[in-house]
Amino acid sequence: MTGAKPWLFFDLGWTLVDESAAQRVRFAQAVAVLARNGVQSSVEELWALSHDAAAEFAESPFAGALARLGVDADVLQRVRTGAIYDHTHERLYPGVDALLARLGESYPLGVIANQSRGTEQRLREHGIRERFAVVAASAELGFSKPDPRIFEHAARCAGCTPDAAIMIGDRLENDIAPARRLGWRTVRVVQGFSSAQRPRSPDETPNVAIASIAELADVLD
Repeated sequence: MTGAKPWLFFDLGWTLVDESAAQRVRFAQAVAVLARNGVQSSVEELWALSHDAAAEFAESPFAGALARLGVDADVLQRVRTGAIYDHTHERLYPGVDALLARLGESYPLGVIANQSRGTEQRLREHGIRERFAVVAASAELGFSKPDPRIFEHAARCAGCTPDAAIMIGDRLENDIAPARRLGWRTVRVVQGFSSAQRPRSPDETPNVAIASIAELADVLD
């Protein structure tokens, strides 16, 4: 990618933030709730089913995994209540802080993420809040990806035009497609549950795909 330095907008989960440990804790809780309701499963099974659900573009891989178990609505609600995603188990992917510091010397950086409330505080706890000039988080804004409004809001805050914006994320339907429809360039990070997704349309085809966030600086250069 060449030309004037654009804005780089990052997704968080499975892009900068490794959700593996948090998901495994949640799955262990779900397995316990399921067992109390006569449904046998395992963390490994829920993990595999979540990959399958994400590959089929389920809005929530976790809910998609439970649907594949065939649990009824009452049990599903008990699992949702008893297996809560806990952000405290999240960790940055190795090298993310150094990567952002390096990129921040040349590019303005922002976040566009579907997150529960408290995104900015979590970024502070990870030690990376100061890296971003713009943070657009769904819970605080009241709309979420793939709604184009969250991208447009971030661009307004940044004061950038579509040709000066790059979206970096893992999900084809939430990160890549809506950004491309707005005329942004895109980088797909093939990490996490959505790694098995395959583009269904030109909009879902990223300009660049990388196997891990550690490769980002190389493709930008």
